Amino acid sequence: MNILITAGGTSEKIDNVRTITNSSTGKLGSAIALAFAETYTQPTDRIYYLCGQNAVIPEADRISIIRIGSVNDLMEKLTGILTTERIDAVIHSMAVSDYTVDTLTTKSSIASSIADFISQNGPSAALEPETLTAQLIEKAFSGTDTLGSENKISSDIEDIVIVMKKTPKVIGMIKKLQPAALLVGFKLLSNVSPETLIDTGYNLLLKNNCDLVLANDLSGINELGHRGFLISPDKTYETFETKSQIAKGIVKRVHAILNNQ
Repeated sequence: MNILITAGGTSEKIDNVRTITNSSTGKLGSAIALAFAETYTQPTDRIYYLCGQNAVIPEADRISIIRIGSVNDLMEKLTGILTTERIDAVIHSMAVSDYTVDTLTTKSSIASSIADFISQNGPSAALEPETLTAQLIEKAFSGTDTLGSENKISSDIEDIVIVMKKTPKVIGMIKKLQPAALLVGFKLLSNVSPETLIDTGYNLLLKNNCDLVLANDLSGINELGHRGFLISPDKTYETFETKSQIAKGIVKRVHAILNNQ
């Protein structure tokens, strides 16, 4: 049996020394990897552990550690494995960045671009306010002198404007690359009702053809516990109170589903 686990967080580059990342530690992903490793008895069993640069590393036989940085890096590594290896289950617990850096500029560059636009186009009173605003914004962020990200941005710059763009939804590509793989998705929200959390997790399951989804709320995660709801396709769910319980619960359900196929 081959399992692929993603854990930790991605990091999006600002320049060659600075990144934008999140606070995911990979502790839950590591616990899941170790729980799977404890159940393995065959020499051919293997766990691929794709993790962020600062994620916790599980130490056990047959766990292959693969470090990734950005979302693009994750997609490349994930695609490589799913198109060359048979994977029985994917546990996608990684906190993937929703945005990546698109443009780096400054307030003064934006102001200069807008001034140039107005100067070149003359009075624009005939334009609808929304149209004029859209044109000004487009000019501001497409005609400015961007700072680039290949070198370290000077700390002498007084202000930096970072424009970000959406990243692809990695979970949506998994079943497309390997339809037969069992998929466990994860959903994290903050300070919502249990009903909202379950509904949101279930919607993620339906949208991405997941077999299970672990829904958790940031307010229920601390050093002593980790509350999570493991949601099934019929919207029933199991409740867990610690990372260890979640890890063992996921392993138990994954094995049960795969053994019934």
